[in-house]
Amino acid sequence: MGRIVFIWSRSELRELIPQNVKGMTKMFSSLRQPNFRLYFFGQCISLFGTWVQAIAMSWLIYRLTGSIVLLTLVAFINQIPSLLITPYTGVLSDSLNRWKIIRWTQTLFMINAAALATLTLGGWIETWQLMIISGISGTLVAIEAPARQSFYTSLVPKEDMANAIALNSLTINGARFVGPAMGGLLIAAVGEGYCFLINAASFIAVLWALMAMKLPPFVRKTARIDVWKRLGEGVSYIRNFLPIKTVILFVAALSFFGFPFFSIMPALVKDILGGDSRMLGYFNSSLGLGTMAAALYLASRKKVTGLGKVATITSCMLGVSLILISFIRSQVVACIIGVPLGFALIGSMATANTLLQTMVDHDKRGRVMSFFTMAFAGMAPLGSLAFGFFAKTFSLQNALTACGIACVITCIVYEYFRPQVRAAATERNLSRQEKEGVVEEFATAIDNPF
Repeated sequence: MGRIVFIWSRSELRELIPQNVKGMTKMFSSLRQPNFRLYFFGQCISLFGTWVQAIAMSWLIYRLTGSIVLLTLVAFINQIPSLLITPYTGVLSDSLNRWKIIRWTQTLFMINAAALATLTLGGWIETWQLMIISGISGTLVAIEAPARQSFYTSLVPKEDMANAIALNSLTINGARFVGPAMGGLLIAAVGEGYCFLINAASFIAVLWALMAMKLPPFVRKTARIDVWKRLGEGVSYIRNFLPIKTVILFVAALSFFGFPFFSIMPALVKDILGGDSRMLGYFNSSLGLGTMAAALYLASRKKVTGLGKVATITSCMLGVSLILISFIRSQVVACIIGVPLGFALIGSMATANTLLQTMVDHDKRGRVMSFFTMAFAGMAPLGSLAFGFFAKTFSLQNALTACGIACVITCIVYEYFRPQVRAAATERNLSRQEKEGVVEEFATAIDNPF
């Protein structure tokens, strides 16, 4: 069994500091790859539209219904496909052309946003339509996410992969810093419909980037895809490899207890903080500032060493921030707490993503990342639904406090097992180096990830 080792030695604490002196100047090193550079800048534009729509969507739902239960129900409908079908789409992403999967899903995302804009601007939008559109969007995410998570290996060499993942997080959270604030202002000025229209137009950028890429020809596998067999192989692989199993369970717990917070932010801002759509945008942007800081921190790290400790710290920070936010009534103080809360959210998830990407075998990457997506985006809807009913029964403040306490407990359990996981990960990676002839730089980065 493991033991709780919150008191770390000086050398262990040094692992939390990026050991690369030139890390901050080289954090954009993966952009030297032309294909990733196209993808990165296309995503910068598209994700801005995505966050503008996200803030407008949540505000529109709460404005139409005024119900926390319906607010979390729509979030449940949007996120539940990730729990139900992502493992199967992960199998497909290991067998089909990932570039085509991403291209077609991005096209359908654009059509979905255009339909939402048309209904809203025409004055025809109703709650049931929002549920259907949310369900379609969630299904597309479940199809696209495993392919996107596995697409990095086609864009960058493995020595740049961790940097590319961190830069993608930086893109997402940089857009999150700017997008919600702009979305809140746009809602107040012209309404939610134009926010949806902006998002629909933003997909043109990422579609252009995908079409401009020069990728090697895809070799289709002629063997028949046995989905159940491939899925079973993925489950067995995860179950029998302790580091991957532990990280996925860690992500699932934080997703269930921590991420429902996103779905109830309109209620928190309107009913507790007494704010409007602009305040919702500012609060989201404070979260974005924290998530962007986390992405910069992770991008500046040269090695994976010490990321297990980062997971411990960020999960504890997430729990404490949720507890504090449940007692706050000041809009300014809430925005201040939003910064470490955002840092904890992206720090925990991006850390888990990087650890999985460095440990998993290439031929099982799509399936493992589909389980990561299922744990990350699939457990959140169940947590949101439970949160909604708990908040209705015991109040929103009590629900936030309970979720914060659960995140702290998750941190303690993870820290209890971390030494055992560290030992298993080291043994596994040494074996891989002997078998596969892993290059020295990569081996050094992953031989002691916790």
